[in-house]
Amino acid sequence: MKISASVYSNSSKPLEELVKELDSYRVDYFHIDCNDDVSVFDDITRIRKISKTPIDLHIISPTPEKFYDGIARTKTELVCFQFENLKADLKVPKDIVSKLGLAIVSETPVEKFHDFKKDFDFVLFMTTTPGKSGGKFNKENFKKIRQFKSEFPNSKIHVDGGVNDEVSFVLRNMGVSLIVSGSYLVNADYVGLAL
Repeated sequence: MKISASVYSNSSKPLEELVKELDSYRVDYFHIDCNDDVSVFDDITRIRKISKTPIDLHIISPTPEKFYDGIARTKTELVCFQFENLKADLKVPKDIVSKLGLAIVSETPVEKFHDFKKDFDFVLFMTTTPGKSGGKFNKENFKKIRQFKSEFPNSKIHVDGGVNDEVSFVLRNMGVSLIVSGSYLVNADYVGLAL
């Protein structure tokens, strides 16, 4: 199971310092939450200058098309779109080579992935309130993960929200491909012990 470190969950360290620290522990991805702000690509560019660790971008916006140029320019490796914020059909240009995902909150049924399964690689289960760091994992999602695996066996599962050592152990055994870790990881007194 891969670990994507949520870099915006720590506001006490400069971005470059946090990136270098996380790189020293070889996290698999840097997770970046984008709340409808295209300046996120400035931070991705800063990260690219000091790290080869791939980017995991979560776009929360009713107008995702305004991010397509930045995604292509920065060659962002993973990009997921928050389903509940979409106001129109999602038409991602073919020149974007990122692995694509659909993020859904706990209340959204997994069946919503049906319309995306042809072109999208993964689902991101938001297991706390999106955009709010430090929440508790909603255990209802264990059932949803099992259901998703049954209905979409060829799609990968990512999980974001309230993932600590105990929850990550269960998720690994359930076959989850990637977890996003925010407060638990990046605000730990010693990052190495949280991994």
